[in-house]
Amino acid sequence: MITEIYTKEQSDTFAQINVSQGNERMPTDHYYAGIAVKQQGVYLAKAVLYINKGISYKDRNVGLVGAYEAQENEEAVSQLFQTIEKQAKEQGVDFLIGPMNGSTWENYRFHNHPEKPLFFMEMKHEPYYAKQWKSIGFEPIAHYYSAIAAVAPRRNEKIDKLKSRLLRDGVIIRGLDRDNYVADLKKLHPFLHDSFKQNFLYSPISESSFLEKYLPLQSVLKPEFVQIAEHEGEIVGVLLGTDDLLNRAGKTLIIKTLARSPKRLYRGLGLVLVDEFYQKAVTKEYQQIIYALMIDEGDATPLSDQYNGHLLKTYTLYGKSI
Repeated sequence: MITEIYTKEQSDTFAQINVSQGNERMPTDHYYAGIAVKQQGVYLAKAVLYINKGISYKDRNVGLVGAYEAQENEEAVSQLFQTIEKQAKEQGVDFLIGPMNGSTWENYRFHNHPEKPLFFMEMKHEPYYAKQWKSIGFEPIAHYYSAIAAVAPRRNEKIDKLKSRLLRDGVIIRGLDRDNYVADLKKLHPFLHDSFKQNFLYSPISESSFLEKYLPLQSVLKPEFVQIAEHEGEIVGVLLGTDDLLNRAGKTLIIKTLARSPKRLYRGLGLVLVDEFYQKAVTKEYQQIIYALMIDEGDATPLSDQYNGHLLKTYTLYGKSI
């Protein structure tokens, strides 16, 4: 078997290597090296070592492994990770986290039950990937889940009161401005940074990378399902929702992102944004809503419980000391 190493300057070439079907876009922010293993001209395994100095985990020097593809070949996977670990150690890394394509802004985590149907914007991978990682010493460091709730007419007096207070205080809730989409994205970029900076494994994203990631969604996002809350001209809350374009059997919406300003004045705004979204789903006769990719914080009450949601899927993020 031959191991190939592709530098940052060779990342475009590395991105063209196919190991499995359905090769997805490979982010290059924080790319350090691409590693591929092949035999007799056939690629058997590949991954990118990302080094993102913005990620903090237990005072460790972290490296990220992402853009992973592999056939069911134990020797090739072992050789791949031996090279990744060698490259990482040479850069002072002592702990690997993955799968993560450079940051939490990109795809990360493995499905615990990858045989279940995907929903729109959910990561895709072969069902045996997690087993391969665990066989070489990766262990879970965080758990995530998606929930689903049926849509039915309902009112919540507590949320109605919260909304009345926020509106009285001058908060405005509007939909996405499709005619000024880029301007809205540029306003959302710093707001989301401030809102997410305390999140597990969060790291900043440049405005250019943020625009590159979200510009392609312009054609699929419906203004009424992207709720933006503003106060005195500044964004103070956002809910990004979209149709599940992979579900042809029924009308399903996905809540992908929910954030609000941490200031006390905006307490309850997240609940109000979700309720606004929910009421629009009722009006448009949607059947269900997916609350996507939330971190499992143990004793925290899931937002989906407010709407009689139930567990849909679970996911795991892995780590390994090296």
